[in-house]
Amino acid sequence: MKTIKTIKHSSPSIDRSDIESVNEVLSSGNLTQGVKVEEFEEIVGKFVGVKYGIALSSGTAALHLALKGLNVGPGDEVIIPSYVCASPYIATLHAGAIPKIVDIGLTDFNINSEEIEKNLTNNTKAIIVPHMFGTPADLDEILSLGIPIIEDCALSLGAEYKGSKVGSFGKASICSFYATKMIATGEGGMVLTNDDDVYATVSELRQYDGKNLSKLRYNYKITDFQAALGISQMNKLPTFISRRREIAKIYDDFFSKIGAERQKISKYKQSVFYRYVVLLNEMEEIQRQMKQKGVACEKPVYMPLHESLTLKNFPKTDYIYNHALSFPTYPSLNKEEIDYIVEMLELVFQVHSSRT
Repeated sequence: MKTIKTIKHSSPSIDRSDIESVNEVLSSGNLTQGVKVEEFEEIVGKFVGVKYGIALSSGTAALHLALKGLNVGPGDEVIIPSYVCASPYIATLHAGAIPKIVDIGLTDFNINSEEIEKNLTNNTKAIIVPHMFGTPADLDEILSLGIPIIEDCALSLGAEYKGSKVGSFGKASICSFYATKMIATGEGGMVLTNDDDVYATVSELRQYDGKNLSKLRYNYKITDFQAALGISQMNKLPTFISRRREIAKIYDDFFSKIGAERQKISKYKQSVFYRYVVLLNEMEEIQRQMKQKGVACEKPVYMPLHESLTLKNFPKTDYIYNHALSFPTYPSLNKEEIDYIVEMLELVFQVHSSRT
């Protein structure tokens, strides 16, 4: 057995062309929001298939202003799944609205129309729909409920639902460009929309400089050197996605042999495999053994929202959270590293099987 360095769970994929793109902007002296930000917005919007992109300082800032763009405010309820990071919850509070936490589906780990419908009220103003781990939610069923949706594409830039990119279905959508997301600008996010009013509102609110004090505005801009990195990364996104799918296929081959339950992906969905998630009966023990062998595997969600808020009756989220383990899928993993991960999996599951 060949021992190699520790393999991280997540890592950005940065190469010399990315560095040169940033250096070019740094050398120009034009560091703040400018022409590169405009170019980045246009590239991402065109890629997703919408009219407008508004670059912002983070995915959470993007969710906040997307809610403001939908005129969500005090007294309004926003439905969000429990099985997600804290960002949608925090953004809803920033908007002054009431987060309504709902359970998820067992098959694709996404929010679904059945769980949403149970929680609709006259005060429901919006639904935040994360496409978890790069796999689209069932958008047709959710849209049929007649409530405006914000697609959370923080983990799914490039995924497709019935032949169209996610992010093109909702009244608005958001992306995150955090260091380990589908593309990286270090920190950053974007609101995407076809709606002229949403575009005008978000663009108006993202900066306060040079404007009167008639309304509350924010300092949510990004810089031109971040945008330059984003543009360089977007040029490679198709390659990133292709590599993630290659890695996922290797994992599919292994986990299908042992009959492990995985995220189910319908034929009309194209996942980008931001995470490769498997449901395992002794998840923490397998995680521990893989760590001992130098492979970092993680729970893909730190803590469900309902657990953090001490809410009850979320059985599907509880089941997924207690069994889900995520394996490295980032594009910079090389063949030697992937071969090593699979070799360690074979050893761990052989030992694990002998104990049961």
